[in-house]
Amino acid sequence: MLESLDGKIESVLTDKDAYVKILAKKEEFSEKRKASLNEKFSELMFCTLTANTSAEMGLRCQESLDRTRKFDQDNIRRTLLSCHYRFPNTRSRFISENYKKKYLLEDILAQDGRRDLLIENYIGIGMKEASHFLRNIGYFQYSILDKHIQRFLSSYFSREIKVKNRRDYEREEIHFLNISSKYQLEPGIMDLVIWYIMTGKILK
Repeated sequence: MLESLDGKIESVLTDKDAYVKILAKKEEFSEKRKASLNEKFSELMFCTLTANTSAEMGLRCQESLDRTRKFDQDNIRRTLLSCHYRFPNTRSRFISENYKKKYLLEDILAQDGRRDLLIENYIGIGMKEASHFLRNIGYFQYSILDKHIQRFLSSYFSREIKVKNRRDYEREEIHFLNISSKYQLEPGIMDLVIWYIMTGKILK
C-alpha cells in the first residue's frame, strides 16, 4: 500500500496539468497575504464553516455572507439557513463573536505562534481550522489534518488514524510533515496533492 500511495503522489507531481493547477492555487494563496482585513476574516469564516461539512458548502456560505456583509448572529443564521447549512445556530454564534475580534488578525499573523494565537482568540477554531486558514492566506508550513488527510494517512501507514484532540493532531502532524519533506513540498501544498488523489479536486 505504501508503495502504491507514494506512486500516486509521484504521478500527481509528474502530471503537468495537475501540478500546474496546484502551483496556480499556491500563487492564489500567496497573494492573499496582501489581502485586506475583511478578506482575511472571510477566509477565517470559511474555515469555521467547513468543519464537519464539505468545502463546497463552506464556500457557498462564505460567498453568501460576503454578499450580505451583515455579521450579527441573527443575520448570519438566516444566511446559513438559506444555504441549507447543517449548523446554523452554533456557527452563526462563532462567526458573530469572532467578527468582534476581527481587528486582532493582523497582529496575530505577525507572530511566530500565529496558529496557537488563532486558537486562543477565536471560537470554533482548532488546530485543523487554524492550519487551513493559514494555508489559505499563504502560510504553507502547517498540516491540515482533515478527514481526507486522515484517511490517506491511515492507508499510508496501514493503521487507523483518527484525530480527536490536540495531542493526536500534534502526533500525526509529525508524520505528515515527514511525508511532505520526503517530496520537498511544504505541508500546505502536499495537502493539495493528497486532496487531488483522494477527491480528484483542487479546492481551497
